[in-house]
Amino acid sequence: MSTRSAITVLVTTLGLAVLSSGPAFAHAELFGSSPEADSSVADVTEVSVTAGEELLDIGNNAEGFMMTVTDSTGLYYGDGCVSVDGDTASMPVALAAAGDYVVAYRVVSNDGHPVEGQFAFTFTGDENAEQSVAYAEMPECGVAQTPVAVDDSDEPADGESDEPMVISTAPPLISPAPSVDSTSWIGFAAIPVIAVAIWLLVRALRKRKS
Repeated sequence: MSTRSAITVLVTTLGLAVLSSGPAFAHAELFGSSPEADSSVADVTEVSVTAGEELLDIGNNAEGFMMTVTDSTGLYYGDGCVSVDGDTASMPVALAAAGDYVVAYRVVSNDGHPVEGQFAFTFTGDENAEQSVAYAEMPECGVAQTPVAVDDSDEPADGESDEPMVISTAPPLISPAPSVDSTSWIGFAAIPVIAVAIWLLVRALRKRKS
């Protein structure tokens, strides 16, 4: 093998190593939600988000996951217990009062990368439903809280806005797994390829001298 050929092999193998390593480090993205963002619905028994790949569920306890539902006054709904099924995370919720609600979520993909955000929807109300159970503080799964009274009236009280309240995503329930820069992983994956290419180059140079 000539020196030029060896260099060509080196460049080609390095390029292939980088290109083939890239997709392996892509992170999960949110593909959908229920209810759909900015939709109006008459029946809500749970809220859920769906990612583009399976979510990380260690021991079926959904650690690191979070979902909240809040109304325009900042009250919380649901019990805080998140269930994970494949690529979907969900939380049961019971609503009776019509109005605008915001769902905040944080899920963890299989590679340990957290995906978080929020979306809003409008609940048109259910006349046959029991009074909503709401809480002043964010519910924690398995932790008892005292519910607060909820006004089921569609009209906001004096001084209150009927615009949906945008909330900040709650702090992590646990510290997420430390992430590693994908470029570092690509470098590690390319080491064996580089070693082989260098060996071929040295071998070609030795043959040329002999």
